[in-house]
Amino acid sequence: MTRSDLLSVPYSPPRWHLARLGAVVLVAGIAAAAAPIAAEAAPHHRGASAESPAAPVSPSAPRPAHRNPDTRLAVGGDLTPAPAKAPTPAGQSSEVEKGSAAALLGIVAGPELLILSDRDFVSAMYRAADDLDKPHPLEPEHQTVRDRAIDAITSGDDAATTYVKTGMAAANAADQKIVTDRREAQRKERQAKARAAALISVAVTDSDLNKTVYDFIVLLDLKADDHHDIAVKTAARAALKGSAEDQWRFLTDGIIAEHAKDTKRLTDEDTTRDEAQKAEAKARQARVTAAYYALQLSITVDDDLAKLPDQNFLREVLKRAAKDTEVYTAAYEAFLSTNPADWKAYVDTGAQAAWQHDTDKELKRQDDANITAITEIRTRAAKSLVHPDLVAAADAALAGKPLDRVRFVATGQHEHQNQTIHTYFSDDSDSYVTDSAGSATLVKWTPGSHPEMTWKIVAGLTDPSCVSFESTTRPNSYLHWRRAGDPRAFADVTPTDDSTAFRHEATWCVRLWNNGPGVTINPVDEPSAYLYLPGTSSPAQWAFDAPQAPSPFDRKYSADKQLQARLGKPAGDPVLTADVTGYRPYEKGRIYLTYAEGNAEVAAVYNGPMLDKLLTVFGNTLLQQTVHDQYDLNIGGTKGQAIKVLRRADNLTLQIAWSPQTGAHEVHGEIAKRWQGMRLELGYPTTDETAAPAGGAVYNRFTRGSIYYTSATGTRTVTGEIHKKYAALNYESGPLGNPVTEATPFGSNGGLVQRFDGGSIYYTPADGAMAIYGAIGAKYAELGNETGFLGRPVADTTTTADGKGEFITLSNGASIYWSPATGAHAVYGDIRLTWLSLGAEKSFLGFPTGDEQPVLKGRRSTFSGGRIDYSSESTLTIAYSLVNLTAKAVEFKGVQSGRCIQIAGAGNDAKVDFAGAELWDCFTTAPKQIWDVVDLGSSKYVFKNRNSGKCLDLYDASADNGANIAQYTCHNGAAQQWEITTTPGNSVALRNVASGKVIEAAGNHTGNATLVQQWMDLAHPNQQWTIIPV
Repeated sequence: MTRSDLLSVPYSPPRWHLARLGAVVLVAGIAAAAAPIAAEAAPHHRGASAESPAAPVSPSAPRPAHRNPDTRLAVGGDLTPAPAKAPTPAGQSSEVEKGSAAALLGIVAGPELLILSDRDFVSAMYRAADDLDKPHPLEPEHQTVRDRAIDAITSGDDAATTYVKTGMAAANAADQKIVTDRREAQRKERQAKARAAALISVAVTDSDLNKTVYDFIVLLDLKADDHHDIAVKTAARAALKGSAEDQWRFLTDGIIAEHAKDTKRLTDEDTTRDEAQKAEAKARQARVTAAYYALQLSITVDDDLAKLPDQNFLREVLKRAAKDTEVYTAAYEAFLSTNPADWKAYVDTGAQAAWQHDTDKELKRQDDANITAITEIRTRAAKSLVHPDLVAAADAALAGKPLDRVRFVATGQHEHQNQTIHTYFSDDSDSYVTDSAGSATLVKWTPGSHPEMTWKIVAGLTDPSCVSFESTTRPNSYLHWRRAGDPRAFADVTPTDDSTAFRHEATWCVRLWNNGPGVTINPVDEPSAYLYLPGTSSPAQWAFDAPQAPSPFDRKYSADKQLQARLGKPAGDPVLTADVTGYRPYEKGRIYLTYAEGNAEVAAVYNGPMLDKLLTVFGNTLLQQTVHDQYDLNIGGTKGQAIKVLRRADNLTLQIAWSPQTGAHEVHGEIAKRWQGMRLELGYPTTDETAAPAGGAVYNRFTRGSIYYTSATGTRTVTGEIHKKYAALNYESGPLGNPVTEATPFGSNGGLVQRFDGGSIYYTPADGAMAIYGAIGAKYAELGNETGFLGRPVADTTTTADGKGEFITLSNGASIYWSPATGAHAVYGDIRLTWLSLGAEKSFLGFPTGDEQPVLKGRRSTFSGGRIDYSSESTLTIAYSLVNLTAKAVEFKGVQSGRCIQIAGAGNDAKVDFAGAELWDCFTTAPKQIWDVVDLGSSKYVFKNRNSGKCLDLYDASADNGANIAQYTCHNGAAQQWEITTTPGNSVALRNVASGKVIEAAGNHTGNATLVQQWMDLAHPNQQWTIIPV
């Protein structure tokens, strides 16, 4: 068979071949092909708004010549005898119009058709067209007729009438053009293959021309000459490694340029020709190439066209080329030139450039038409609610290359009728409607192939605006409604008996439920009923998914564009355990499949600190928990992320929260519950839950606080300025220990106090936060804390000036001082002021050794180096130390008088009880003035008069000023006990233990016989004495 024979042979390509057509040969007419009928189904039973009808076309348009008239309607079911004619309802089409419409499909309309309402007639036409297309589903010849029929059915009676009168004829004309253009595209592809083969002198058969473009290039490579076609073979192999576009480009363009290279090389290698002959050969080859581009002719260098001079070659192009092409325009421009170089330039390169311009323009026109068609198909599929796979395929084609769109329009749109159906908003959204050998059941997803879960979605058997679900494992078996007086439409999977009743019971309408995204599936004859299978909610809601039941990972991933962007592409296969838990890795994270009470939880977690923390906390046990989605968190304007995980062993929810400033940390249990309600106040966690060193407490730190928990106290929160102070004291590891209360108000100045194991922290707006703890805190609590007489802290616990202790200052003029040697004691009032004026702990008094105590007619505070007494009579405070006596006997000489204390009286009068004390000139040998020292310990002494043997005594242990000092039989009671205390000078005071008052010379007198009496300590000279050892 010659090359010209191959191009002239009538050709009817096999239907499977169209799926492999090259991009540039599919003309824009293919773009008019519409989506599968199920993709047209509206999301309601009837009553959608009508689309604009197609432009009117004469109903007498010629029907396809290959079809014989048929008086039967090929839709299945028995035809009944024609009923009596009824008058045509007002506004309906006439019998003539119906007959003309039916004739477009080769049907002679009988009474059984003509009596139908327009809507039912349109349904019949849809079924007839569908039956005609079923033998060749990938090359339908009535797609537009079917699509527009559904548009009419779903748009109301007026649209149906318009369809019968004019719309069907217009749709049929569009279908005829689609078929014509499809065949023209097939012819062009065969022609391109034949021309390419002829160019390199490769003989091919009719079956060779039926090969795919890829396989045909393989054939050319195998048959091309290893020497003559070196460039062609190299380019062919490169194209085979490239895309489909690369292969088509090689077949229609690249092979020409590569063959020209081979021809030039062979010419240069030819040693039998001189340079002139070689130049002529190259010129002829250039015209061969130019003829290929400009005129689509495969000629040889011996053809007359190749031998023409360049200008005459241009004349031939202008005679043969279409005038609306760049090939013609560029040739015309070159022909008008008088410069032979311009003629040669057209032959050498201009023809190819002009051809490429025309090709690009045509491809752009075709691609624009395909985009329009695919967009329409996608819109119909999306409205159908049942074809997400077709929507996804359309989206992929629109996002892909022109050849992707060509393939989708040609065949792809017919290859996506299968879907799976899973529960939506039920206890488990990964259960699928399954054909279980005739029973319609819900089956949970498991790994592997499950064709029994796949359904072919076809136009409704009784109403093409709805759908029917055909089992893919048992063809001609459909999801079938078992009629019952129940709003729940129970179903089975039953083979069709082609009866009218069965077609009704196998037709379902799909509607959005409460604006979606879930849908209900309703029997066409009972819109208020809904498909129900045991295990679903009521009313049951459904969703349509990929043809093969996708894994929970893929279902979640494919349904969420934002998730796809955040996770990136899959980075591996799912990792599954024996109990079907696991995860799938992606470029930027993982999707986990875990369970809670038998229900699947599918959750996305992203690479980074959150996933790292999740794996650190749970390790190999993570898949035994229930993992929830990682989600965005915003606390007080700080953006972060969080994950919740249910620990199934104890039903405890754990949370991991992250921010750029804090990192990822885990919170759970009672602490998590408290944090949930205080996020704004506390901020993000800065630690995991951690065990405190004592008290059985656990805690989490947060950016603005801490939460502690013990079984005894529950949760306790520390925030704000109190938390800052707590942190400065090393939290629970410091002196305060664990919190035992929440911060509570005190006072009227906005104060807060929070108790801890080892103390309290106080806060006021005026003074800030102050901590009181340890022995000082215990003493403060003993004295009533802030509600006691000491008042509230007004300064923080501070180290004393000598560095040996600590103290805190309180609002009511008080302090509590502590040292390791003395413990903690309160000092307040005038005693405190006096002590502070003396230098406090650095004074001779040192630290307090006891709290202030009452004494007769006053109060007293003791210190490590002495005392301070306060007299309620004089309102004076006197600070002093105790003096220890080492002498065995002494005399007491007045500083002011210079005289000594003796017992008054002469002879025996000086030896009786109650004999008074007086001043007298000092004689170291006078027994009445000598006092033997009896040391009672603790710096207390009894003084026994050497003359009488009786002891110095405060009369009647009186606390009154002016009480007599006398002698009395020794009994060592408090009235006879004396302390030697310091005075401002180098002298001492004689202080009675019972009264706390001192001995003085009465009336400030200094003479002999001046009475000695008791008086409050005024630190006067008449109260100061010098001790003279005897």
